[in-house]
Amino acid sequence: MTVAVAIPARTAPLGPRGVAELTQVDVGGYRLGVMIRGVDTAAPVLLFIPGSPGGTEIGTVRRYLGALERRFVVATLDRRGGGSSYPALDPTATVTLDSEVTDTLAVTDYLRRRFGQEKIYLLGHSGGSIVTVLAVQRHPEKYRAYIGTGQAVDLVTTDRIAYHDILAWARFTGRNGLAAQLLDQGPPPYRSVYRYEPIMMYAPQAYDYDHTPNAPGATGFTIGVAEYTLLQKVHTMNAILDTWSALYPDMQHVDLRRDVPRLAVPVYFVQGGHEMRSLAEPFRDWYQQLDAPQKHQYVFETAGHRAMFEQPDRFVAVMARILAG
Repeated sequence: MTVAVAIPARTAPLGPRGVAELTQVDVGGYRLGVMIRGVDTAAPVLLFIPGSPGGTEIGTVRRYLGALERRFVVATLDRRGGGSSYPALDPTATVTLDSEVTDTLAVTDYLRRRFGQEKIYLLGHSGGSIVTVLAVQRHPEKYRAYIGTGQAVDLVTTDRIAYHDILAWARFTGRNGLAAQLLDQGPPPYRSVYRYEPIMMYAPQAYDYDHTPNAPGATGFTIGVAEYTLLQKVHTMNAILDTWSALYPDMQHVDLRRDVPRLAVPVYFVQGGHEMRSLAEPFRDWYQQLDAPQKHQYVFETAGHRAMFEQPDRFVAVMARILAG
């Protein structure tokens, strides 16, 4: 007979001046899970908004970016539907791009009050980077700087480029069934999120590169750690699908090249040299035209879309330079 034991989520403690906790933040009728870790509660606060709707990066941040905790109080948010924020997915009608931005600002205010800091740093990855850019645009006075990595700009353009690249790759490699499927459904955007399955599934193969110089952080979420309960692990896949279905159509209306020509804070970008063309090209166009008090791009040549986790030591070094700057 097998018995499942409900072990509570926990995160390893830090020193006497530090903070190490999994907490819940009230964002107005909903509670979102946040992991907060840092060796000194007086250090500058860094809020990280992860990429995939319904995904969670708490375990990956703790595993690969623990060195950030020596310079920052690092707060990693589980967005609505992801990880410890899975209950906030109900009802799904409340999960919109505007609610995601509002959530980010609410968690920002919680951190500013709790740690007594007028401004904090904001870090966004992939799909989460659209949310973070809009949060900074709406309330720049809350942020010292914005850091984007795997920066998304225009999801419709990204999906169309990916569609054509994957179709060409399928034809070249003799994957005739995949090519036929893509031709049958035509290029995006699609009404149903499930039509994006071949793009999401085959993009890593079509845009593959040599991963040997990197840490294994390119492979995705790290959920086999103490920061997750068994129930949160079980919900991972359906959380992603349910949240994508609710949120993705709303995010397709944004094009940062049109909607965000200027940000009123210093901006920094960490991009992989092997970033997918579908993301790299729209980002290049937006970066060239973006007006900001200060902007800089760091390129990790051996990394791809998850550069911050593939080259974690280098990412920590970049964050140290941003902090010193």
